Amino acid sequence: MENLLPLEEYSKIIVLFSTGKDSLGCVLHLLELGVPKEKIELWHHLIDKGSDKKMDHPVTLPYAKAFAKALGIRLRFSWREGGFWSEVYRLCSSTPVSFEDEYGITTVESKLWKRTLQLKELMEQAELEDNLDVLETCFNELKQIGYRMKLPAKGADLSTRFCSAYLKIMVGNVAIVHSEETKRDCKILMVSGERRGESNNRRMYNECEKHGTNAEIRNNRTVHVWRPLIDWSLRDVWEKIKRFRINPNQLYRVGLNRVSCALCIFNGPSQWAGVKELYGSGEGSMFQQVVDAERELGFTLDNKVDINTFVGNASSCIDHSDRRALSQVIEGFFYPEDVFVPYGHEWEFPAGAFRGSEGGPC
Repeated sequence: MENLLPLEEYSKIIVLFSTGKDSLGCVLHLLELGVPKEKIELWHHLIDKGSDKKMDHPVTLPYAKAFAKALGIRLRFSWREGGFWSEVYRLCSSTPVSFEDEYGITTVESKLWKRTLQLKELMEQAELEDNLDVLETCFNELKQIGYRMKLPAKGADLSTRFCSAYLKIMVGNVAIVHSEETKRDCKILMVSGERRGESNNRRMYNECEKHGTNAEIRNNRTVHVWRPLIDWSLRDVWEKIKRFRINPNQLYRVGLNRVSCALCIFNGPSQWAGVKELYGSGEGSMFQQVVDAERELGFTLDNKVDINTFVGNASSCIDHSDRRALSQVIEGFFYPEDVFVPYGHEWEFPAGAFRGSEGGPC
């Protein structure tokens, strides 16, 4: 698309809100353009919902809630049941997608998921009866329905880097198509914070284009994508945040240069060392979950070596100068009153603001 519609014509403007600097920049840019807060929604995908094992930083969700409340902007959640680890260990169809809207929580199940439940019930009964033939038949059908049993691969191909596709992109698409607010008779603008300077792959992105859920003829649903920061520099983004005196996600203040999943496949050795320092590396820790998964699945997160070899003796990227930020990250708390840096206090660039692109974009 060469041009978007005038912003006034969209019935809803949705910001894909990771809590990272670029999604903050998108929100603040919309406000400076005069978009009413009532027209903006922040959509945040939960990647740990329904799972005992964790993938995300504990402070990310509290930050999302605090930012939305402090600015008076609606925040909506969507997720795939069971989160990241259910998709890694998937034997069958992918789990249902759930999302929040003004009508409550909606769960969308596929026909294959219903068949999966039937097969699992048959397997439980066969196990009680010690019926090996039925067990094998059910197992083989489950495997044909869907078989993952591997970690996401580093690379641009979303069929193998499935964490982005299955936990974020597809979840958002389901929410648009099935929500009563966006199902039909609407004009939606999806705002995303990608910048061409982040990677070679993103250099090819369009600033504006039609979204995959655009259905103008069938449902009178217009859905456009806008990447307003596409040609911004890293400095531009931080200057916007500084101008609004926003306290960014505390992960930046403890030295991380990007806000993504704690166990992001694009983490470099120093970032993995930082994960170990923040959240431990012993039994039950997030880092140990990756070690265990590599052993159980016979599939390494890195293309060449296991996670312990990849990290080696790397120094942690964590900066200890801001003790409060460090406790917020480790303990997972952040409040609305923390969002704005009070006047009389100097706004400072966080320790991780200009540490380059180690770890790459997710």
